[in-house]
Amino acid sequence: MGAKLKNAPVFFSLGQIQHNPLLSLENYIPAIQESMRKAGYPGFKRTLRVAFNLNQALAGNEGAPSEQLPSERIEMFVFTNIDSTSGFVMTANGLAFQTTDYQNFEAFWAELRKGLEILSTAVGGLAFAERLGLRYLDAVMPKAGESLSDYLVPQLLGLPTCMPTAQFAYSFSESLLIAENVGRVTSRTVIQEGGIGFPPDLQPLGLNLLNRFSSFKGEHAILDTDGSCAERRPFDLDEIGTHMDKLHDLASGCFKASVMPHASKAWNE
Repeated sequence: MGAKLKNAPVFFSLGQIQHNPLLSLENYIPAIQESMRKAGYPGFKRTLRVAFNLNQALAGNEGAPSEQLPSERIEMFVFTNIDSTSGFVMTANGLAFQTTDYQNFEAFWAELRKGLEILSTAVGGLAFAERLGLRYLDAVMPKAGESLSDYLVPQLLGLPTCMPTAQFAYSFSESLLIAENVGRVTSRTVIQEGGIGFPPDLQPLGLNLLNRFSSFKGEHAILDTDGSCAERRPFDLDEIGTHMDKLHDLASGCFKASVMPHASKAWNE
């Protein structure tokens, strides 16, 4: 909400709406692609993702994994802007908007809503939404002469702060916040050495990181704030927008509780 910090730590944002299945989605792709092009997303590609179901494999083999895991091939249609910093990922039952150049929530939601309007118009209307998701990745990169303790609250710094002479590969912490009638936010913190990376379950299809993130090497922390609400509701963009705003406020509260006062000052210089 509000103006973006001059050097905000957010390097990737994702908003996703899961909706009723569209088994004939491919038939609408030419019209959708033309609308996306006119809306500022001329880049296009289709790709396949293979999802494995380990739980199904265990259940079907009395607790022992089978040699061949049950899998599902998911076709995805990707639409990106000219700079490859923002784009949409469309599947038969969901639309996600992702960006590496986040400005503020209002602008972010406006783009996600634009994509939903394009999809809904092309297919003759969507019936329902059953899951809303909002996820932010922030990179905490201390400047020369600073440390992560200047940026993060002590609760997130982990065991390495108690064993300063020991060599740790990484430190990880996770908390789950549940808010009635809003949803849940999983807040994760990973501290490690090296370049800025993505969690194993999240890859930005077709997007480029801003240079100040892609060029960084050194000790840093990734704050992974993952909010969601699973509830089937009639497809109403105004109602969806209101609930996404509540999810954003919940995620924003977790982020603000994770950082020290020095962090906001440093990110606005």
